[in-house]
Parts: sequence; C-alpha cells; structure tokens
Amino acid sequence: MTREEYLAELRRALHILPGSEVTDICGDFEEHFAIGLSQGKTEHEISAELGDPESVARTYLNQDENEVTQPGKAAPATGGTQTTVPEKDLTGPRLFVILFNIFVMIWVGFTVIGMILSFWGISVGLLVGGIASFVGMIAATGEWDAVLALTGVALIAFAVVSGIINFYICKWTMIGCKAYVKWNKKIYNEGF
Repeated sequence: MTREEYLAELRRALHILPGSEVTDICGDFEEHFAIGLSQGKTEHEISAELGDPESVARTYLNQDENEVTQPGKAAPATGGTQTTVPEKDLTGPRLFVILFNIFVMIWVGFTVIGMILSFWGISVGLLVGGIASFVGMIAATGEWDAVLALTGVALIAFAVVSGIINFYICKWTMIGCKAYVKWNKKIYNEGF
C-alpha cells in the first residue's frame, strides 16, 4: 500500500477524533514514511511494518479490549504520541450537591441534631427525677417512702433504657452521615 493510500485509510478510520488530533497522528505516520524512505525502504515495506491502518486506528480510538483508560488519563498510542479521553463536565453535579446541601440538608441536619439533643435531655431529666425522688425520701414521712423509692427506681430505669436507645440513635445517625458524605463525594467527583 502506498503512503497516500495508507494515510487516507488511517484518516478515514480516525474520523471520530477531532481534526487536529487526526492531523497530528497522520503527521507522525508521514514522518515514519519519510524516515523509511531515507533508509531505502519502499512505501509498501513501510506500510507493512506500520501495520493495518484499521488496527492502528483502533489503538488510537482505545477500542482494544485490553486497554482501559479513565477520564483525563492518557491512552497508550503508537507512533510516540498520546491521545486523551476528555474529562466529564462536572459543573452540574457539583452545583447540585452544593445547592442541595445549602437549601435542604442543612435544615435536615439542624432538625436531626435538635431531636437527638432533646432525646438526651429527656434521658437526663428522667435520671434527675429519679435521683430527686430518692432525695425526697429524706423529707417524706410514713407511706410516702415506698412511693418515692418505687418512683425513683422507675425513673432511673427509664433513664437507662432511653439512654441506650439514644446511644443507638446516635450510632445510626453517624453511620447515615458517613454514607451521605460518601455519596456527596461520589457525585461531586464523578457526577451522576
């Protein structure tokens, strides 16, 4: 195959790429032909050494199943040049994450924190009430001692149970917050 035929097939196979990249790639192959001709080789020998234009184009187009590139990373190519896979536009997802957190999740966060603090306040109130019942036994007379003792035991038991429940609510809230932050990072860095 002659130089012109080879370059024409290569251009046709690379039509998906931007014109400037196709020009650069074909320029590299023109250099290969020039070097080969200066070494006394024929155009047919040079084109055979370079390989089938379709195979060369697949390498540049990154269609080879063994090659995996990530956005923004350079893809391996022949001829001493590299092509890049364009990065994904993340403006929309990033704007969504920021605005969603400002207008929605900040209020959800305040509500959840307020509820958790109020639950702990109830537990502390029950504990203080139970201790106060025992202190009240000092001033009480007769049959009130038993009532105050039972009330104190009941309030302290409710305080302990509600404290355990609050502990798990806090634990699950933290797990949920970590998952939400991870989701935010994923959307912000990778998009939808």
